[in-house]
Amino acid sequence: MFDKPKILIVDDEPRMCQSLKELLAGQNYELHTGNSAREAIEFLNNNSFDLILLDLCLPDMNGYHVMDHISRQSLGALVIILTGNASEESAIEALRRGAFDYLKKPFEPEKLLTTVKNALNQQKIKKEGELAQEALRESEEKYKSLANNLNVGVFRNSAGPNGIFIEANPAIVKMFGFDNREEFLKLRVSDLYKNPPERKEYNAKILKDGAIRNEELELLKKDGTSFIGSVSAVLVKDEKREVKYYDGIIEDITERKLTEEALRESDEKLVRSKKMESLGLLAGGVAHDLNNILSGIVSYPELILLDLPKNSKFRKPIETMQKSGHRATAIVQDLLTVARGVATIQKPLSLNYLIRDYLNSPEFKKLEQFHPTVTIKTYLDGDLFNIIGSHVHIRKVVMNLVSNASEAIEGCGNVTISTRNHYVDRPLRGYDDVNIGEYVILSVSDDGSGISSDDLERIFEPFYTKKTMGRSGTGLGLAVVWNVVQDHKGYIDTTTDENGTTFELYFPITRDEISDKDSTIPAKDYKGNGETILVVDDVASQREISAKILDLLGYKTKVVSSGEEAVEYLKENTVNLLLLDMIMDPGMNGHETYERIIKIHPNQKAVIASGFAETDAVREAQRLGAGRYVKKPFTLEKIGLAVKEELER
Repeated sequence: MFDKPKILIVDDEPRMCQSLKELLAGQNYELHTGNSAREAIEFLNNNSFDLILLDLCLPDMNGYHVMDHISRQSLGALVIILTGNASEESAIEALRRGAFDYLKKPFEPEKLLTTVKNALNQQKIKKEGELAQEALRESEEKYKSLANNLNVGVFRNSAGPNGIFIEANPAIVKMFGFDNREEFLKLRVSDLYKNPPERKEYNAKILKDGAIRNEELELLKKDGTSFIGSVSAVLVKDEKREVKYYDGIIEDITERKLTEEALRESDEKLVRSKKMESLGLLAGGVAHDLNNILSGIVSYPELILLDLPKNSKFRKPIETMQKSGHRATAIVQDLLTVARGVATIQKPLSLNYLIRDYLNSPEFKKLEQFHPTVTIKTYLDGDLFNIIGSHVHIRKVVMNLVSNASEAIEGCGNVTISTRNHYVDRPLRGYDDVNIGEYVILSVSDDGSGISSDDLERIFEPFYTKKTMGRSGTGLGLAVVWNVVQDHKGYIDTTTDENGTTFELYFPITRDEISDKDSTIPAKDYKGNGETILVVDDVASQREISAKILDLLGYKTKVVSSGEEAVEYLKENTVNLLLLDMIMDPGMNGHETYERIIKIHPNQKAVIASGFAETDAVREAQRLGAGRYVKKPFTLEKIGLAVKEELER
């Protein structure tokens, strides 16, 4: 604000200037005088004035030129014209050019004082308005700056179910995947809802309550993907209490919701784990007591039968008692497995052999009789690795899974048993952590009606069963499967829908041979002669296994953990062959690595290894000159033959 108004008096007569100055001197004004247009313009260029008392007739140019200068320079000063040569035309021209008023000389002093006072009052109102506008502009700039720098989306949109965006900060534009604000502001608000009718519900709620807080909505990005947004907004009304618009903020809480869900699942797993532990302890106690009771039930019928005549009428009832005792003993063994795990000695086993052994057993023949409309199909990998395990317990797992699958089929159907080798380097469903490496997968699937989501959470709990009471099922079958797999350091992946259920069991492989099994091809046929091989693999355990196999075959090995290391090593060294992993993360993959290496050594020989199916990247590397592709996990024979073939090529 201005405390002391500044007035410039411009007249070609010095006495007139002095008279006006004396008249205004008692009004607390800061007064300046000039006698020409040029002098006035000089004053205006170097000072800020609130009011100019301006004579139209000046010696160098008329007063209109001074008014034009004020207008051009936007100086903001008001002008009162004082002239002795007044006419209607000159008055109109002066007012047209922006004069506040027009006084003809001579004039009454009071008239001048009143006109000056009115002009200064108007100037004061004008300046106060400008200051208010400036304050409002600064406030808006601060709000805009704050909104633009927030990490949450800030918006303003028109009211109603068909509202459009009026304002949007950069965060919300980025949140929804748009390139610029202008593109975003063309949208209807309902376009961003995955379920557009929810917009009507949202609109009705905010109109009723005046605001919403932390409303969770599923929203759509520009590319069609969705996210969970937490929306808070308030309804803004005008002076007539009519709705103008909604102001609000949106926060992308997708990651938070995923974290909460993961935490919930983790808590549920912990509860289930403790429940399994408690049930296991209960099962162990029950098994201990039953063992004491069954000693007589199992042993005495055998002794009695030894002395009983073959034609005795008591033989059949006692044999029935004996069979019942053996079945009870088998259940106790299941209880002990659940309670204490697999305590027997584990050694190299052929899973294929165990499956074939079970399918030729009396237990399986009985199952076939009980389910005559169920067909058992097998697809067993001929190159399956061995596993380390308990013959009794792994066979029990196969029997329980096949029995469970057969029971799940109503009427005619198929149970499929399959095996295969598999290299695991990604998390499995239901496990937070898995050991990267080579596994044998046992898969048992049925084409029954599937398992409900509620039951799926509990199928591995001891004593939980959905089978018909009195027909079959102790509720221990899948509990035994779960415990045996845990004790063999394996994993279970269960998938189910209305078309059936598949259980996939992962068992770590072993390269130890079963004692009476010989290789199909003599090892001497693929032995090396001291050739050097560079093993390139990002997994330490795989590098170690590959190096040991190649050393055993008579080669000299060097190992590196990435494509970048391989390239650096080969800048200073040479090798006879690369054993090159195709998938390495992070860093260069096998194809990129080989492409770089052949620029250093154009004829470099290589064998490609991968846990995945043959990909375009593998075929591209082979087009560049790489040799055979060997799928992980590989046997001594497979890798030996591939290396030998490539070295001799």
